[in-house]
Amino acid sequence: MTDSPYQFTIIHTTIYSYVSPRQSSVMVLWMKPRHNEYQTLVEYELRVNPDTFIAQDTDYFGNVHHLFDLHRPHSHLTVSSIAKVQVLDRTEVLNISPPCTWSDVYPLESSIKYWDFLQPTDLTTTKVDLDQWLSEQGGIDYSDPFAFLKSLERRLSEVIEYRPGSTTIDTTVDELLRRHEGVCQDISQLMIAIARSRGIPARYMMGYLYENPGEIRRIVDNATHAWVECFLPEFGWYPFDPTNPDTPSGSRVNIAYGRDYRDVPPTKGVSIGDGDATMDVNVSVFRDEYLGSTQVQEQSVMFS
Repeated sequence: MTDSPYQFTIIHTTIYSYVSPRQSSVMVLWMKPRHNEYQTLVEYELRVNPDTFIAQDTDYFGNVHHLFDLHRPHSHLTVSSIAKVQVLDRTEVLNISPPCTWSDVYPLESSIKYWDFLQPTDLTTTKVDLDQWLSEQGGIDYSDPFAFLKSLERRLSEVIEYRPGSTTIDTTVDELLRRHEGVCQDISQLMIAIARSRGIPARYMMGYLYENPGEIRRIVDNATHAWVECFLPEFGWYPFDPTNPDTPSGSRVNIAYGRDYRDVPPTKGVSIGDGDATMDVNVSVFRDEYLGSTQVQEQSVMFS
């Protein structure tokens, strides 16, 4: 691991506005970043306005999620998540990990430890022959599992067009393969489906991506970023981003992981009342280039 972690402050605000007051709202939130070997959660605060009690729990995969129920009339509902996180770049593990062979991977299919991340889900199930589809795309290196995944990451970024708004949260791998266009959620779930079809455990990662340090760009979408982690013996869980294959691993802040998007949506809930509603989302990420740096750069983005 590198000795110089990146540090981020993330402010994620979601505002719901209602034409007619809602009588009650119940919501589950996956917004608190994970704390692990490669990512340190330094500070965290969650705010809800109108004020209400917020419960904290841990889901099946160890992700922290929060629950609140607001039972009084409200015309607006604001959820603000503020986190300070240190992230280690994981590229150096490639220099110290011995090569992984296909014969090292095969036993994982019979391990209960990785069962959840080897099974197809509703969003990752496909009728397409993925081996044949990959053969038609070309450019895949089958020499060893890591080379396979890195070349797959690159090739998917080339053959699937990134187009915000072209899909929905319920788009399946089959639909993506017909369209050949989608967003990070869709492209990540395709990579997950392919990795699992080869016996490689793969999980869906939800969080934030900080691109182009020093560049400030406008909010362009109202979604978080998604990528993939695959488990390989000797490497452990390693990140792959088929939407942004050139960004360093230290540029991603993980909130939660699951089998696919449905395990870890940023927010999920219902409200009772009449009339239309709108949702505005804003994410600001402040980054110290390295810990101890006095220069702080801001990037206001909506990741997709």
